Amino acid sequence: MIKIYGKNCVYAAIHSKAKIESVYLIDDIYKKDKNIVSLLDDKGYKYKLVSKDVMNKEFGDSHQGYGAIRADYEIKNEDFLSSLPKEKGRVLILDGIQDPHNLGAIIRSVDAFGYDLIILPKNRSVSINKTVAHVSTGAIEYVNIMYVNSLNSVVDKLKKLNYWICGTDASGDTLAKDIDSNLNLALIIGSEGFGMSKTLVKASDYLITIPMVGHVNSLNASVSCGIVLSLLMANKD
Repeated sequence: MIKIYGKNCVYAAIHSKAKIESVYLIDDIYKKDKNIVSLLDDKGYKYKLVSKDVMNKEFGDSHQGYGAIRADYEIKNEDFLSSLPKEKGRVLILDGIQDPHNLGAIIRSVDAFGYDLIILPKNRSVSINKTVAHVSTGAIEYVNIMYVNSLNSVVDKLKKLNYWICGTDASGDTLAKDIDSNLNLALIIGSEGFGMSKTLVKASDYLITIPMVGHVNSLNASVSCGIVLSLLMANKD
């Protein structure tokens, strides 16, 4: 089980029919938000009314008056690769993202731009935890996530499924807008401190760069990811 908190996160779990053990609401929310009460009654979810102090103790101080205990999020296995779109598929590979805030923000972007799957390595990656869920503001309920033993191996499998591998690097020579929109694409975003591994750079069919004119030529991993996801998704349309 995992604790989730925040209005959007809890609402998304309810709307997606997640397996929820119990929902927690502070007294003021129960009085003000009649929608949540009606929704919980309609879906048959149990809920508890608690004080703000109890809520803070259970969920920290960023709960907005909403909390829940739900089943762990589903993690896809590699068999899921066979169900990926055969045309214009979009996959995101995260090479060593360890900050839960970055992962949560990336999940929001993946949901926003309609990507089919996020793939992370089991080692050197943040796990799905309450911070990731909270920062995703509920988007995690609608995103497919997979952890694998080897990114190199899964890249080989994606290539066999006719996916083109798009690495990202400041020294890259390709703009996202120039990539054929009809291709199946797997985008790789490197770690916060070290970027992509050398083996994944070599495995990439394209190395995408983001043109920048500012004084600091560095973007947060989740910001870089959102920019490229958006551009590649625009191409798809």
